[in-house]
Amino acid sequence: MKTINRFANKKDALTAALQAGAARDLAVAKSRRQFKRTASGKKAYKPGNLGPSAVATAIKKMMKLEYKIDAIPNRQQRKSFARLQGKPFQKFYAQG
Repeated sequence: MKTINRFANKKDALTAALQAGAARDLAVAKSRRQFKRTASGKKAYKPGNLGPSAVATAIKKMMKLEYKIDAIPNRQQRKSFARLQGKPFQKFYAQG
């Protein structure tokens, strides 16, 4: 059985083989590259628009009402205040 030679000569066959190898290498390089990150859905920060968080505001309000303290004590101090008063410790969570 006779095989069909697609190329007129060995030079054309070599050129086609080299191009196929180069195309494969390019495809592999493209498949392994790192992609850009997608744009964030968050709003851009504008200086001057940040205020106290909702948690800090709630803690300050609770401390002012219950303990007549204007500052925001840390968690350990708030736990000890609650223990001294015999009340359960109130936890505050950020609204995400």
